Order: sequence, then C-alpha cells, then structure tokens
Amino acid sequence: MGKFIMGYIRQSLNALKNPKQMIPTVVLGAVWLVLALLGSYGINPLPVRILSFITFAQGGMFGDVLGALGGIIGKLLLVAFLNATIIPLFQKKAPFSGITGGIKGFFEALTIKSISSVAPLLGGTGLSLLLYAFMNSTQSLQNSVVGIIGFIILLQNIGRKGGFLWGLIFSAAGSISKGKAPSYIGVTRGLSGMTLGFALGVTLSAIKLSWCAWLGAGFLLLALIFIIIARSKKEVLAA
Repeated sequence: MGKFIMGYIRQSLNALKNPKQMIPTVVLGAVWLVLALLGSYGINPLPVRILSFITFAQGGMFGDVLGALGGIIGKLLLVAFLNATIIPLFQKKAPFSGITGGIKGFFEALTIKSISSVAPLLGGTGLSLLLYAFMNSTQSLQNSVVGIIGFIILLQNIGRKGGFLWGLIFSAAGSISKGKAPSYIGVTRGLSGMTLGFALGVTLSAIKLSWCAWLGAGFLLLALIFIIIARSKKEVLAA
C-alpha cells in the first residue's frame, strides 16, 4: 500500500515538469489570496461570497487545528478536481468521462440482494460523512462545495472502474488480507455508499443540521453489525 501511494505521489509530481499543467493551481492560489485579503478588510459582497463558495476559500479558516487540517485536505481535493477537469481540455480529452457509467453503476450498487451487500454501502456512507465533517469542520453550506466535488469524483471513479481510489482500495485490501483482493461489485458498493454519504452531508448542511460526524459513526457501527451477521450466517450454513 505504501509503495502504491509513493508511486502516485511521484506520478503527480511529474506535473511540475510541464508548466502548463500548473496554471490551474497557480490561478486558484491567487484567487484564494485575493479572497483572503478582501475578507481581512471586511469586503464581502455577493460576488465575493459566490466565488468563496465555488473555490472553498474559507475551508480551514475556522475551528481548531483539526479543522484547519481538514480544510487543507479539502483544498487539495479541490486542486486535484480542478486539474483533472482543466488539464484534459489542453489534451483535447473529455474532462468528465465516466460520469454516465458512474450514475448507472451507482444505482446498480444500490440493489440489495443479500445481507453482505449492505455492509459496504453503510460503511462507505459512514466514511464519507466523517470525511465531509473533517474537511468542512463548520458543516456550513458555504463550505459544502467540498462535498459536491467529492460526489462528482466518486461518480467518475465508479464509471471508470480505475484510478487512484480503486488502486488505493485494492492495495489496502491486499495489505490487510495478505493478498486477498475484494470483488469489483463490493468496491463499487463501497464507493456508491461514499457517494451517497457526500450527498447526504451537503443536504444536512443545506438544512443547517450538524449531524455528519454522529451519523457517520452510526453508519460505520451498522456496517460492522451487518458484517458480523453475514459471517454468522456463513458459519451456520457451513456447519
């Protein structure tokens, strides 16, 4: 798993060799700086608030050290999304490839056929709710764009059946289970649960309910319960 992550970091750093690929990141950094300066002078009209929402400019600006760290992670997610959207345009490629297949795969994964298929959905939902609460520590609608971006990225990954998330999940599963790989449908259900969780997190922010962390922990506990029940059923059938 460590080798996979280091390989991905090295691959990402190759972008430094091509100045054109750094343009979106530099522009976004400049926008964050301007918005921070405007905020320090109390200048916050509607256009500035809209731009702050789109760019996640206030992410990590409030809360304790953990909230600041979550905001930084959220900003890195935004940078990755921006690069994945704009750089393919320079290469004359479609930036949102996989979305259609992702929507289809998402609804297929929601089809429950057994108790064991419930656990990855619940676990994925709980995990993304906790991630959303971590990146958006205030759980405000103003900073909810990080949840929207997470939702879109996950749909793309479901449709492509490849990329960083798939590689990370398979490498992590291989490390934990000593080489045993999870099924594609199981991973799809987990990613679909995460997609559902980010959508739920943004919805809770819209209605001003700061329940993401508690709900996330609850969904993970339910996932563990369903895993135990599924294993018990297998042991009974085997006996």
